[in-house]
Amino acid sequence: MGEAALAVAALLVVLTAVRGSLAAAAIASPARVAPAQDLADVTVLVAVRSGDPLLPDVLASSVRTLAPARVLLLVDHDDTAGRAAATAAAAQATDPDAAVPVDAAPAQATAHEAAVLIDAAEVPAAATAAARRAPAPEVVDEVGAVRGGGARRPHVEVVVCPPPEPGVNPKIHKLALADVQSGTVVLLDDDTAFPAGGLARLVGALADADLATGVPVYREQGGLWSRLLAAFVNGSALVTYLPLARVGPPVSINGMVVALRRDRLEAVGGFPALATATCDDYALARLFRAHGLRVVQTAQPALVATTVPGAAAYLRIVRRWLLFAGEVVRRDLSARLLLLVLVPTALPLATVALAVASGSLAAVGAAVAALAVSALVTRALRRQVTAAMPPDAASADHMASPIQAGPPANAGVGAGWLGVLLEPVAAVLAPLQALAAQLGPRTVTWRGRRVRVGIGSAP
Repeated sequence: MGEAALAVAALLVVLTAVRGSLAAAAIASPARVAPAQDLADVTVLVAVRSGDPLLPDVLASSVRTLAPARVLLLVDHDDTAGRAAATAAAAQATDPDAAVPVDAAPAQATAHEAAVLIDAAEVPAAATAAARRAPAPEVVDEVGAVRGGGARRPHVEVVVCPPPEPGVNPKIHKLALADVQSGTVVLLDDDTAFPAGGLARLVGALADADLATGVPVYREQGGLWSRLLAAFVNGSALVTYLPLARVGPPVSINGMVVALRRDRLEAVGGFPALATATCDDYALARLFRAHGLRVVQTAQPALVATTVPGAAAYLRIVRRWLLFAGEVVRRDLSARLLLLVLVPTALPLATVALAVASGSLAAVGAAVAALAVSALVTRALRRQVTAAMPPDAASADHMASPIQAGPPANAGVGAGWLGVLLEPVAAVLAPLQALAAQLGPRTVTWRGRRVRVGIGSAP
């Protein structure tokens, strides 16, 4: 058994080297940068839902990197905290010195809120939750005059959305209500921010594609469970998304950050075609693929910050992600998915289990070394993918000081040593969590709602 343990550890090192080389090549590839005039024809949609204490800071920092694109912060009508956070972010985008209290109730709307607030419920066609495209709502400008859809609009607007109908994905419901007139649409999660210049690089990829997506890099912040979640993502994202895309077209996308052409989206049915999909990122990728449209995976990092209050929350989040990943495996299993994702995911646990069972110090040492090599490779890749970010993009100021305090260069973007130590722990636990997820019920609690995992009516 000792020899088997050594062989498995060696295989883990080999696959780590292969995946690391493919990811490094993807990161090193030249990236197109969209000019400023192209960004003026971009609408960024952010579906907002409160629940994470980092939300106000993340939204505020995110909108600062998105000009001159138009930004729509889509909030639920009953989400007081989310609406307040979105309003504060929009106000700060207009006036960086504005101090809008993030705990303000909607009835306490400030003059800044009046400048950016749209009530989608007032639009008749918006009442049926992702079923039809709503006409452009009117926007109230900074002095209170009503402007029509053709007039100059604020950089950031808050759109208050009515509740979705039963069975409709709440995120997709809000995206479908957005009044988008631009040629390019960017989808950005509310816990995610671009580094400075990131939007231009992602949109630039559309010169050769119909849809482009980036890769998540989690900030190492918060308590143990927040950092373990960061280690789970940081130890797998770059060596999963990028190597797969180097050897074939992407089968899925990272839904945290997506850029696509509006006419292509409308041609495949728009957001209503995804209304019943909980795995909406995978469903969107399949929809584009089914219509012969090109999906591109870029190495553009998206900086993510999530608060995980405890073990139960950590297990719940990872279970949801692994259930979503299971949908990809069920429908798009291939040799490259097997060799570049499934086998490397299983090897850390197998390496440790065989080493411990063998009772061989050499096998245990080989297992520790293999896991250390894997963690060091992913750390090097994170440093490489964030190296092109301007200093302010990785600084504490970019994501606001409450999120990450520390030196300005690459602070909190997944290059710390604690994350390196936690990655093997997350990697060893992942196969067990994946097995438990697939054997259990295919329902998850997502943003306070119980939903069944699936891709809805997507092909």
